[in-house]
Amino acid sequence: MMPAVSVLRVIREFKWVAIFIVLQLCFWSQTRHITPRMDIVPDVPGKQAIKALSFGDEQFYFRVLAFDIQNAGDTFGRFTALRFYDFNKLYQWFTLLDTLDKRSNMMPSMAAYYFSQTQNTADIRYIADYLYEHGSHDIEHKWWWLLQAIYLGMHKLDDSNFALKAANQLINPKVPAFAQHMAAVVHEKRGEMNDALRIMETIRNNAENISDADLKYMTYFVKERLKRIDKLKEFEVKKEPTSPEGSAAPAAQP
Repeated sequence: MMPAVSVLRVIREFKWVAIFIVLQLCFWSQTRHITPRMDIVPDVPGKQAIKALSFGDEQFYFRVLAFDIQNAGDTFGRFTALRFYDFNKLYQWFTLLDTLDKRSNMMPSMAAYYFSQTQNTADIRYIADYLYEHGSHDIEHKWWWLLQAIYLGMHKLDDSNFALKAANQLINPKVPAFAQHMAAVVHEKRGEMNDALRIMETIRNNAENISDADLKYMTYFVKERLKRIDKLKEFEVKKEPTSPEGSAAPAAQP
């Protein structure tokens, strides 16, 4: 048996450890059901807030926030499907970060190549609108993102009106000729052959420094569409009903 003096000494030396263990157990019992708030997309601050928090180095803070958005929903061991993201918040983040750096292609790249793959088709509208707005403010350098907006409008949203609105922005001498063609392509997809032909002829006659390849393509496009228009006219003429004498049949009387 341990002497009574030894027992008292052990208690005296380790009593604070025992007290801390008891306090820790009490704290754990009261907080074990409290979990941290694990939002997928963080709340969007105001413009003035991020200007202040950048402390004058907007480029550094832009990269910090862009990295946060890139990894949103995939932190602390989580892997979140895109269908669970709040795309309204993402749209606000994209436009907000453009106020820190409009020249960067990081945000439109993230929007077009990653977030546009969401399983919720309705959410793609936010991405297409952002790409349209981002590309329209500097068409000479940002025309590529208008092409991505056209793709989303035509193939994901099935919205030819939106695609045409974005394509019309590309009819600009500062935009490569092949990108300007998209307005004619969208018109053709809508069945507006005459408009497609007119736009292609306008581009061919007004574009600057057209390469041989682009010029050949535009010439081919014009010739082929003229043939299609002629065939459509022939088909419509053949479809009209005629009387035995060869004249058009009179309209039926009520």
